[in-house]
Amino acid sequence: MLLYLFVCTAIPQQIFLVPLFFLWAKLGLTDSLFGLIGIYVALFSPFATLLLRSYMMALPREFEEAARTEGAGELRILFSVVLPLTLPGFLTVALVSGLMAWNEFLFAITFIQDDALKPVTTSFLAFKGQFTQDWGLTSAGALFVIAPVIILFLFMQKKFVEGLAAGGLK
Repeated sequence: MLLYLFVCTAIPQQIFLVPLFFLWAKLGLTDSLFGLIGIYVALFSPFATLLLRSYMMALPREFEEAARTEGAGELRILFSVVLPLTLPGFLTVALVSGLMAWNEFLFAITFIQDDALKPVTTSFLAFKGQFTQDWGLTSAGALFVIAPVIILFLFMQKKFVEGLAAGGLK
């Protein structure tokens, strides 16, 4: 399974573009957010799985053993010990996967044709003419793309530190 996940992350995503477009066109998933979300899940889940697995493998097993010796069942251990300890890992996976989806351009511009459905990163194409580039609008658009990411990271960074610090105390 690990070999499969490593191979999935090593293969360039552009290889799947043309066959996936024909498949999505036959299924009627082009120009829909549901189709694009399905592509993002397929593209980013191998890396997210590897990242979360490496985080969970580093968790100390002594917490689970201590809960077992005190008589906790498997579900109680899962919800009271393991999930609180893995919360920073889940937040990291969510942040990294969200950033990868936020910054993805190629699949969004290929599969979404309706301007109302296009992600914000594809709006940079509207500021480019045949022989000109409006750098003022491009810079303003870059601020709109970067600002939510920075704000989200600043809020999430505090949660990461709190989760890591409190993880050993639970």
